Amino acid sequence: MFCALSGEPPQEPVICKKSGQIFEKRLIEKYISDYGKDPISGEDITEDDLLEIKASPKTVKPRPATLTSIPSLLAVFQNEWDSLMLETFTLKQQYQQVRQELSHALYQHDAACRVIARLMKERDAAREALTNVQAHINVQPPPESTVTETPMEVEEEMKGINETVIEKLNETSKTLSQGRKKRKAPPNLTSVDTVKTFTQITVIGSLHTTSSPGITCLDLDQTGELVITGGNDKKALIYNRKDAKEVCSLKGHTKKITDVLWLGKPEENNNGDIAFTSSADKTIKIWKPNENNKKGYKVASNITSHSSEVTGIALHATKQYLVSVSNDSTWAFHDVTTSQTLSKIESKEVKTGYSTVEFHPDGLILGTGTNDSVVRIWDVKSQQNVASFDNHAGRITSIAFSENGYYLATASEEHLVKLWDLRKLSNFQTLVVDAESKVNKVVWDFSGQYLAVGGTDNMAEITDMKFGELAKYLLVGGLDRSLRIYGYHPQ
Repeated sequence: MFCALSGEPPQEPVICKKSGQIFEKRLIEKYISDYGKDPISGEDITEDDLLEIKASPKTVKPRPATLTSIPSLLAVFQNEWDSLMLETFTLKQQYQQVRQELSHALYQHDAACRVIARLMKERDAAREALTNVQAHINVQPPPESTVTETPMEVEEEMKGINETVIEKLNETSKTLSQGRKKRKAPPNLTSVDTVKTFTQITVIGSLHTTSSPGITCLDLDQTGELVITGGNDKKALIYNRKDAKEVCSLKGHTKKITDVLWLGKPEENNNGDIAFTSSADKTIKIWKPNENNKKGYKVASNITSHSSEVTGIALHATKQYLVSVSNDSTWAFHDVTTSQTLSKIESKEVKTGYSTVEFHPDGLILGTGTNDSVVRIWDVKSQQNVASFDNHAGRITSIAFSENGYYLATASEEHLVKLWDLRKLSNFQTLVVDAESKVNKVVWDFSGQYLAVGGTDNMAEITDMKFGELAKYLLVGGLDRSLRIYGYHPQ
């Protein structure tokens, strides 16, 4: 027999009527006087519920001892041991109870966290929906206008590219042409040997969301610090390279972003430069920094002149006019200041829509690419097609004018890049990339000495690129949600 409390053979064994457990009489009586319960089953008991067990032979009880003898010391130690056992048993019970309570509290906490996370997700979705509604409210026609408009009414609303606009275009072209003829390549331009050693020096990852991953377009501001990117997630992001952090997110489009631009005149806004975004939702948004030194951007105006996906935008050298192209087979000329569409041009020869657009550096001619593999050159003042290059196969993915204005680089879904001499309207060189690759973007550096070609590679599909000042680095965006910077990395 062993005591259920001390685990040792009892000197005076007793059994509990209710639980059937055996205890040392002095231990259980002390426990009952303190708690009034059975220590094992937890039932209420009294000393009357204890039955003495008649053990044979009976243990001879020691004589009363005093503290001056060894037996008396042993008795004291026995009492202390009994108290320690009782206390240990009580602590174990309390420990089990606290453990159960803690487990229950943790379960409740986890459930609460799940509920809060779901509510926050619903809140963010509601905010985004509200932003979209507010953005679309800004682009609704005034109450007095009719829902359907005839072509004549559209022409009456558009002012056209009048003499005032043409005069500004001519003045800008004249100024730029004179300066370009005198300008030579900067002496501190990155050398060819250095460019050959360019390697990846920085990766900025995890931009945009994972639900619709990928950077579709990007632009670098005049300072070289702010990068604006558009994504498949319907958002545009502004990232500060110097501080290595995201400045803000531009929300309002309902479909993927197809192109982004900086105005290039940050001095006119104390809080930052104006930005443009175009989208597959048929709209172009103009974003201005918040006033009173508040962080973030707001939609200043919306341009809704197209009836299908806006596939590209280009800014005129005056910084006052914007051109957009669309899958509705039109290109439009807009006034940036008033956000008004001055002219919308439709050609009978273009039936499958435009895919890309770029202004000539002088601003008097415009290049467009189409989905039917034709590159067309337009006279901006007369809105007439003055030249066409149709030696490509597949959709035109990118076009780029060199800064000197003499050359045009074009690329399509095939694995070729063609260089054209605009003075002779002839293809003087064709660059061939890997046959299994496709080219998405071509871009010149500001000096016109270097041409970057981007497309599919082993890491991710490149969608857009920009050269840094003096071609010191190349900024690359792709469908892997990352910005990569290539430049010279000293060993």
